[in-house]
Amino acid sequence: MQKQNLSRRKFLQMAGVSLAGTALLAACPAPQAAAPAAGGAAAPSTAKTTLTFGHTWEAAFQAHQKEFDDKFKAKHPEIEALNATYNTWGDHNQIVPTWAAANTLPDIIYVHGRYAFPWNHEGILISVNDFIDKDTAFNVKGIWEEALRLYSYNGKQYEIPYDHGPIIMGYNKDLFDAAKMDYPSETWTMDDMLEAAKKLTKGDTQWGYEGYYDTIVGLGNEQGISLVGPWGGEVFNEAEDKIVLDSAESSAALKWWADLIHVHKVSPMPAQSQAVPNGPWVAGMAAMFSLASWGTPTLIQNAKFKWDVAPWPKGPKGQKTGSFGSGFGITRDSKNADAAWTYLAEYLSKEGMEFMWGASGRGSPARKDAYPSWLGSSGAPEHAKYYQDALENYAVTGHPYQTLAGGEILDVFNRNTQLVQTGDMKVEEAIAAMIKDGTPVLEDAAKKLKSG
Repeated sequence: MQKQNLSRRKFLQMAGVSLAGTALLAACPAPQAAAPAAGGAAAPSTAKTTLTFGHTWEAAFQAHQKEFDDKFKAKHPEIEALNATYNTWGDHNQIVPTWAAANTLPDIIYVHGRYAFPWNHEGILISVNDFIDKDTAFNVKGIWEEALRLYSYNGKQYEIPYDHGPIIMGYNKDLFDAAKMDYPSETWTMDDMLEAAKKLTKGDTQWGYEGYYDTIVGLGNEQGISLVGPWGGEVFNEAEDKIVLDSAESSAALKWWADLIHVHKVSPMPAQSQAVPNGPWVAGMAAMFSLASWGTPTLIQNAKFKWDVAPWPKGPKGQKTGSFGSGFGITRDSKNADAAWTYLAEYLSKEGMEFMWGASGRGSPARKDAYPSWLGSSGAPEHAKYYQDALENYAVTGHPYQTLAGGEILDVFNRNTQLVQTGDMKVEEAIAAMIKDGTPVLEDAAKKLKSG
């Protein structure tokens, strides 16, 4: 997600609290809670347990977390305290490995989809398969399969997702109304989007397209497949040991997106985007923009214009977009794994997802039966149902997410595609450079994985 836009990551980093709370994790854990009973519920216990957490919620959302925790403790007197450390999103992903190295991991931690595979490979978290099998009340099948895929390692489920969202089209209704143009529809193609963008662009003050993600920067995870998928392209092969951006389909797709900037001039140059606080899409200077479900709170809080969403437009080879998400898991350092599962089973139940993320408007729950709570939440776009339609019909989890080289590969992609965006490199040159620089990284990662 991009530096000049108020992405979910940047939003969390801007609003996050300090890391002073890490001292909470130094406390000695209380005795382990009783194992789940045969019916799935935890057996009564007189032992008092303290659970520790590694969260990434910004200050404004922590009160909502506390409300859930207080209700949970009232139902479970055997759990004496729930102590959380709140990191910013970016800091959290760096701090977790340091906790692991010091054997001071909290009981439960937030896990973004990109970090699940390497953290599971490194043994930072434990499989929850046995808990799922024993806990008949926990409906794991109610979670979208695409969401669960991110957290599967060696055939076992390690973490449970709480959200999973696709990229679809967001648009500024005020700009469409001023131009007396019809809003994006279910039948729109990429060419329809381009023609509308041309009509809605006004010099250097208004652009037809610029979004939550920059026009072409970023080819990993959900962003990459949303760019090349409609053309029938892929970023990686399924095994994630080969970059396939040099296919005719992927090359054509990336050139189409680059042309929005350099040929059609309906998207801003990087310097133009960076000159606008939070980016043109939030400032009301872009008519259309890609918008992942977790980007909607940014507009709810900051947009001074009317906006809505539409399906991701169809390309020459049909309709396809990327999706991604986040979850929670139990760490290998937890001495209270049974109690931790009791918590997660409620936190990530239908009711838990509805309270925490659906009805609060925070984002799209990973459970289908919890989705209506988000669709009807305050501030949700009128046609938020298109997010669910995408998840059910044409969104796929974007690679990479099953390689140890995820971070390095994204760095390779970003530094080359940024040069395309600024006009300092042609698409063909960028693709060749990404394959040349990225292939050894993938191959090295594959060797490390095989060697254990």
